[in-house]
Amino acid sequence: MDKIIVNMTNWEIMVRDGKYNLSGTADFHPILGKYAYVAHTSPLIAYQFLDGILTYETQNTIYICPLKYMEVNPYKNVEVEYKQELARQADESDDILDRLVATLAKISIGDVEEDEFVKQIQLLCEVGQEEIQETMQEDDDRLCEIVAAYENAVYMEVSNTIAGDKLAYHIGEYCGVKYPKLHAESVQDGIIYTKSACEGDDSCEFDFRYLSDGSTQMETCGWSENIKQVIIKNMKREPIVFNHEMIAPKELKIFTIMTISERVFF
Repeated sequence: MDKIIVNMTNWEIMVRDGKYNLSGTADFHPILGKYAYVAHTSPLIAYQFLDGILTYETQNTIYICPLKYMEVNPYKNVEVEYKQELARQADESDDILDRLVATLAKISIGDVEEDEFVKQIQLLCEVGQEEIQETMQEDDDRLCEIVAAYENAVYMEVSNTIAGDKLAYHIGEYCGVKYPKLHAESVQDGIIYTKSACEGDDSCEFDFRYLSDGSTQMETCGWSENIKQVIIKNMKREPIVFNHEMIAPKELKIFTIMTISERVFF
């Protein structure tokens, strides 16, 4: 069986007890969804470094990791002493993975002055971050163009039911994109999209929320009156259920009615 290929941005490599782990943002992960954060991969079985790109292979997946898309603020939750140890130990190795670990550690502790390899990567990352921002803006513009065809609507391409996906809105004269917020106090995972007056345009305030079981079930629990249509497109490889209606892979459905009795606010 062919392995899944996943392109990574803002990625970093950590090593503990001789075991490597890759983390970062996947362009599309078959389980986690689009632009999903991958915290832990399965164990490394092979890797290759060619033309500024690290190919990191696990049992089921091949991760493509360009140097210019490395994390610019790495190892945020790693103790300073361990980062210093990583920089020292990795510098003693000729292995490219160890060199990359040393680079991330040095960037994190600000020790870059005398290492040309680290400085070269920092310059590459400046270009890479501009490209990442351009790509994200292009995707936001694409979503806005789609939702603009619907009046007083929100539009979501569902690939990540656990943490939520971007939501595009067209309320009144205004179009834009909101990112999900996870509500941690609910028994189930609560995903929230809100736009308030303090963010600007008073006329396009809205509130949209749903509960997820972490797999394929989504049920709205908040839906402001100025949202007349909710358009859902299933980008997963399996059916999802939104408000008790099944949506097949790649299928788009429009929802217009939500009764008061269905609302469970959190």
